[in-house]
Order: sequence, then C-alpha cells, then structure tokens
Amino acid sequence: MPNSQESNTQEKDAQNFLTPPEENPGSPATPPNETAQLYGALKCYFYTPKRGDIWGAFCFLFNGTTGETMENVFWVTRMLVGPPIDVNMGWRELNKAIPSMGVYEKAMGDKLINSMLEIFSPSARIELSQSADASARLGSLSTGIRNSFERTTHYFLELKMAFEHLSRQDMINAGVLPKEGEEAKAPDNPAAEKHEKSFAGTLITCLPVIDPVRGTPVSELTPGDVLEVKIQGGIGAGELIQQYLNSTNQDAAFPVLTVEKKDDDKTYVVLEINEEVKGLITVSKDLRLRTLQRVPLQKKTIAINVDNLIFFGTLIAAAIVILFVIRFLFF
Repeated sequence: MPNSQESNTQEKDAQNFLTPPEENPGSPATPPNETAQLYGALKCYFYTPKRGDIWGAFCFLFNGTTGETMENVFWVTRMLVGPPIDVNMGWRELNKAIPSMGVYEKAMGDKLINSMLEIFSPSARIELSQSADASARLGSLSTGIRNSFERTTHYFLELKMAFEHLSRQDMINAGVLPKEGEEAKAPDNPAAEKHEKSFAGTLITCLPVIDPVRGTPVSELTPGDVLEVKIQGGIGAGELIQQYLNSTNQDAAFPVLTVEKKDDDKTYVVLEINEEVKGLITVSKDLRLRTLQRVPLQKKTIAINVDNLIFFGTLIAAAIVILFVIRFLFF
C-alpha cells in the first residue's frame, strides 16, 4: 500500500512537471491592489425553466478602474443547440461557446442588451471589480438583471452568473489589448493605417433569422434572394460592418451568391456583403429564413404599363358613353 501511494505521488509530480504553467501562476483569487489596472469578465446564462422559450448567455469584459466596455458577447435564442452554458468555465472558452447556442433572435436580443446595460452601468462595474465581497455584490446584480429581463420578456427566468478577475496581461494574451511594444509603435496617422488594411477574400460567419410564417425554406433559396442575418463575431471585418449598419440604422440583409448542400446533410449559403467580404451561413435543417425577395425591374415596368392601359381605357369608354348619351338626347 505505501508503495502504491508513493507511485501515485510520483505520477502526480510528473504530470505537474509536464503541465505548462498558467499565464499568471502567482495571481491571487482576490483582486490586486488598487494601483494595478483591473479588468473583469461578467459571465451569465439565463433560460425559462418551464416552457423553454428562451435561452441566452453573455460575457461582458470591462475595465474595472474606469468601467469602460472592452468586449461584449451577447446571445439569445428560441432554439437551443447543444448543452447549456457553464458560467464557471473560463471567459475565453465561454466566448467561443456562446454563438453556437442557436439561431440569434435579433429583436429580443437588442432589447435584452439595452436592459442589461442599464443595470450593469459603469459605476456598477467598478463597484463589482473593486468590492471586497464580490459574491454579495454579484448576488444583488444577478437579481437586478433577472428582474429586468423578466419585465422585458414577460417570462420567469432562471439566471446563473459568475465573475472573473482578469489582469492586463490576460487581456493582452487574449488579443483584446495590444502589447506594450505595439502601443509604442502606434503610427502618427492612424487613419492611414486603416486605409492600408484590406479585407479582400474575407469570409465572416453569419446566422440566419428564422421566419416560420413568411420565410423561404433553405431548399428553395436561389442566388439573388436577400437574407436577413446576424453577423457573428466582434472583431475584424465583422465588427466594422456591424458598426456601419448600426450607424446607418440598416438591417443586416445581403443577397445570396451560392447555395450548396454537402454530404454531411449541411447546407452552406454564401452571401455577398460587399466586393471584398462574403458571409457564410451553415444550416442542418430545412428552416424557413427571413427573405426579402427582389422584384425584377422588367416585371415592375410591365405591371405599371398594364395599370396605365386600364386607366386610360376606362377614360375612353366613359367618353364614348357620354357621346352616345348626348347624341340620344339632342340629335
């Protein structure tokens, strides 16, 4: 028996030696002193426990010193795909898992995001990050967000929430913040760098908007159909396009380039966002997607000509009837 324990101990020591060290092996569980620049990740998963109408999750990255928003991945769906979200996983793993929950519900998602931001204000972010008892503050914050979500959705919700302290090095390693050297090499004219950057050949992932009543089945989609989508991801070309659409108050709706069904029973729909950027939708069922059909110009012109003919024909017929009446009465 002692030999077995000694063997297990040696095996554990070998595993510890082979396991790479964490990014911050000496970082404490509690927040560092106030002179350090703190960052935090608020992680949340919510759902309707009885009817199962809504599933959602978000991971909100922020600066704990200023309350500034660093990144926000927010998702809500009525068709859950895969297992529920575990808020105790690391924030980077959570960010990857959230967009795979199901088809994004844009109308409800926009309302819930605004509702969450009203509760989780910059002052609330600073208070949470610098609080000595983060668990108590997290409980109060969870109650406020759940009540706000219930008023918005009119459903009773279950909500699970967790908070993760992050260092500046964590943010740099994740690519949210640039490295120190990169900050020092920032160009004098940032606009020039933007013009030099090209997104030619970029393919961004999109999620369709389901319309079970008036939508077009995936099997009936043809090139030229215009699909309303949700742009997935918060960096690069996807972020720039979403910012442009938000600033111009436009919906994310793009024409279909190709529709291809593979042997794995998945259908891949390629959208033309612009000359450089294409969008990709992947679906495994023949869902009805919200489609804006384009009306050919020639058909519209013919319809207008037919209306004109009917109008002028009615006028001519009325004029002939009036002439016959006048002739009958006076001649």
